[in-house]
Amino acid sequence: MKNSNFKRFILLWMGQLISAIGGGLTSFGLGVYVFEKTGSAGGMALVTLLGFFPTLLLSIPAGVLADRYDRRLLMMLGDGFSGIGVLYILICMMRGEASLTQICIGVFISAVFSSLLDPAYKATVSDLLTADEYSKASGLVSLAGSARYLVSPVIAGILLSVSDVKLLLVIDICTFILTVLSTFAVRKGIKSEKCLEKLSFKESMNAGWNVIRKRRGVFLLV
Repeated sequence: MKNSNFKRFILLWMGQLISAIGGGLTSFGLGVYVFEKTGSAGGMALVTLLGFFPTLLLSIPAGVLADRYDRRLLMMLGDGFSGIGVLYILICMMRGEASLTQICIGVFISAVFSSLLDPAYKATVSDLLTADEYSKASGLVSLAGSARYLVSPVIAGILLSVSDVKLLLVIDICTFILTVLSTFAVRKGIKSEKCLEKLSFKESMNAGWNVIRKRRGVFLLV
């Protein structure tokens, strides 16, 4: 059972690694695209902000959802619907030049659904692995998170030298599909836990904010 669960973790991790690289390609490519079209560093910063802000804003609601519902299903929904924002930007580009407003809308939509992913993913990893396995897996989890910033810019730079940003968006959309399939395979192989619902959604939200407020350092960081 232990080996089987670790294999499932590896499958899940590979999906998240691919997804992180794909997301990094889109982030890098859109930054270059916005700067080339507008010449504005502020436009690049705005796109980056909209990519990260929903994750910060929705981290607690996403954590509550991960505690109350099927975490693998949330990951599938998060990855699947996150592709809608990227697809929207791609369609706008194929119909002509995508405006900064259209790019911001697509990035925001993608980031909102992606915010469901991280708490559910981390909780799923802890569900699958024992304490000893988790310590071994933590390095791989960190590697997948860093790939967005370390690996993706290199790949994006190479691809942009032979094509344009639309290729990066297409690749990112394909990575969403692969990630959903890998998550589905893991979900199919294990039983969905039934989370206890001792608190209402609102009570769970309040409990989460109370934990942050009681820790001044975390509160100031947020």
